[in-house]
Order: sequence, then C-alpha cells, then structure tokens
Amino acid sequence: MKNKKSNIKVFDAKTMLLSDKSPFSVQEAYKTLRTNVSFSLPGTGCKCIGIVSANRSDGKSSIASNLSISLAQLNKRVVLVDCDLRLPTIAKKFDVRSTPGLSNYLSGGVTEIPVIHEESRGLDIIPPGNIPPDSTTLISSKEMIDMVKELKQTYDYIVFDFPPINIVSDAMLLSDIIDGYLVVVRQDSSEYQMVEETIRQMRFADAKVIGFVYNGKGSVKKYYKRNYYKNYKYYSYYKKSSTTEKQ
Repeated sequence: MKNKKSNIKVFDAKTMLLSDKSPFSVQEAYKTLRTNVSFSLPGTGCKCIGIVSANRSDGKSSIASNLSISLAQLNKRVVLVDCDLRLPTIAKKFDVRSTPGLSNYLSGGVTEIPVIHEESRGLDIIPPGNIPPDSTTLISSKEMIDMVKELKQTYDYIVFDFPPINIVSDAMLLSDIIDGYLVVVRQDSSEYQMVEETIRQMRFADAKVIGFVYNGKGSVKKYYKRNYYKNYKYYSYYKKSSTTEKQ
C-alpha cells in the first residue's frame, strides 16, 4: 500500500505533460492530432489555433499544452498563450512564473511581450499575469491584436488556451484572427446540450471549427490504474451537417 501511494505522488501536473516518457498510445494520439491540425490549416505563414471547451474540467488546457509540445517536436516555432485570465493553469503545468504575463502587457504594466522559453520542451509560453478585474476588455483590446500581429512575425504556430465558451465569451472576441478552433469534450462529463450551445455561439461569431478532441476515450479505467495517465483521442473534422443530423 505504501508503494502505491508513493507512485501516485510523483504524477503531478507537470508529469502529465507530453514527453518521451509518456505512454506510447498518448504520444501517438497527439501525433494524430498534430497531423490533422496541420492538414486542416494548409498553406504557409503562422497559424493561430484556439483551444476551447463548453465547461471547465474538460481538459482543454492539457490539450493546448500537449498539442503545443507536439508541434514543437517537429522543430516548429510555437508559442502557447494562456488567455484563460480568470482561472489560468498553464504556468502551473509548466512550473514557470505566472507574472508578469499577458494581462500585465495588455494593460501597459510591462512594455515587452512577456515570453518565457521552455528550454526542455522547445516552445515559448506567455503566462497569464495578474488576474484582471475585466479580462474581456483586455482580450478584445487593440493591444491584443497588435501583439498577435507581432508574434506572427516570429512563430509558426500560436496556440491560445481560452476560457470555456459557455462561461465567458472571450474566445469569440478573437474569431477574426483565429485560423481554427478545436473544441475539447470529455467522456462522461460534457453534456450534449452544453456542447450544442458552444457550437451555436461559435457559429454566431462565424468562428472556424476544425475539429473536436474527445478527451478520455479508450480503456481509461484499466490503463489509468496502471499508468496514472489518461488517454486522448482525436475525433474527425467538424462538419456543419453532422450537427444538423443530430438535431
């Protein structure tokens, strides 16, 4: 019993990040996700990818983090931006400082974009910064648009971790500059009505949904007990007709 407890302790938030020590099925799942995202966003130039979900605890921040790591493994220049300014988690996952960060830069508290280079995983991170009283105003600001334009001169991919759409509308405020959104849903957690409402809001904002990530798919219980690591599986591209058929 003591051995089991000590094993569980070492699997903290940082350990859950994708690495060469991750289970083979997890590594392959993210390679598949990475490939499908690349095919969904053809052409040259920097691609902006928004990671969203209907509700909290669907695993969007983990998906955003690990997709960014997977893209960086191809020697792509990647920056992960924590735009969930109300309940940010990216800095904690990577064990980096949270301030100064995005909110500080957008509000004029710092003059340079606060990029952190994560040497061991080969990507850059823009942490959230101090939690602002009104994140929506910051996300929709001219400073945010100008920052993205500047980042696009340096990076191949900009991955945004947005707050859940059914809670706040921040993710939709940047729909004009996001090349494609991935919607994260979790097995035994995400409800159809909530996901349907998310898609309705995204359609209203004319947001481009390139796919769903179905989190927790597979023989999770047996595998999780052995490895303490949940599996992820990428689901097929989003088609407007599929939603219509379900209604």
